Amino acid sequence: EGQVVGGVRWDWPRQHSEKLILLVQEVLEQAQLSWEGISGVVYHQGPGSHTGLRIGLAAIKAWALSLGWQVYPVPLLHVLRHLGGPWAGERALFCGWEARLGEWYGQLWQAGVPLTSPSVHPQADWLAQLPTDLVFVGNIRIPGQEGLYLSEVSWQAVAAAAESVTPFHEATDIVRLTPLYFRPFVPTQRRSSAG
Repeated sequence: EGQVVGGVRWDWPRQHSEKLILLVQEVLEQAQLSWEGISGVVYHQGPGSHTGLRIGLAAIKAWALSLGWQVYPVPLLHVLRHLGGPWAGERALFCGWEARLGEWYGQLWQAGVPLTSPSVHPQADWLAQLPTDLVFVGNIRIPGQEGLYLSEVSWQAVAAAAESVTPFHEATDIVRLTPLYFRPFVPTQRRSSAG
């Protein structure tokens, strides 16, 4: 009912698959809830870590399909728009995130309406096309512009942004959910040093 009843922040790398279920169980116990007492789950769809997103989505699909949960997929840029939209008002809002290699993943909005599609471009290309009077939100900085710098996105912000997301509840829709990445994901074959 819109109230936080438990939560945990966990930042240990390379142990997501081993710890995820245990941490969720811990939060459920803190909140005095059971697995069956949950009706939906909010999923940060990315972009983000390839492995982290895949592990999280695999767990969410399993829980949603076996327990009948609804899934609320929330992309990063949706969270940033949710955080910056009220502050920007009628001004342009640029939601952007550093995507490495001098590139930003971003989207331009105005009054809640997208002006561009989510995309990755070099920082200089974004700066050349952005309006002069704007507000930005993300882990980027635009010199001379008003902005909200975030080094990370909290689970509380993702949960708040989920309020305006239409949940998936059909099994076929849940199965088709995929993570969002900054760039197309291309699996690579590892080569042994002996070969």
